[in-house]
Amino acid sequence: MNAIEKTAADVKDTAQDASKDVHKTIDKVADQAKPVVDKVASSVHEGVDQVGEKISQVSDTVSKASERLMERGKQLGAACQKAGESGRGYVRERPGVSLLIAAAAGYGLSKLLSSRK
Repeated sequence: MNAIEKTAADVKDTAQDASKDVHKTIDKVADQAKPVVDKVASSVHEGVDQVGEKISQVSDTVSKASERLMERGKQLGAACQKAGESGRGYVRERPGVSLLIAAAAGYGLSKLLSSRK
């Protein structure tokens, strides 16, 4: 074996040794990083769970508020219907007075609106 072949063999052995050392170092770093990665992943999962719980709470609150608003709307509709029926009954019982009230209201509105010009 000549000097060039010996040097080439030495370089090859050195490269193989260096490769083994790099692989060992990578494995060591990966083993040390795994607990950190697991901890970060766990924290992220907890954060996502907390956000999910908050969204669920907000959804429940909105749902309850919506139900209350719908109930209030039904009550208001019933009150308006009752007032309309009461007004119709009053007009049927007292048509003359109702006509005078309507005329007075119309006159008052016309004066109010014409004074704005």
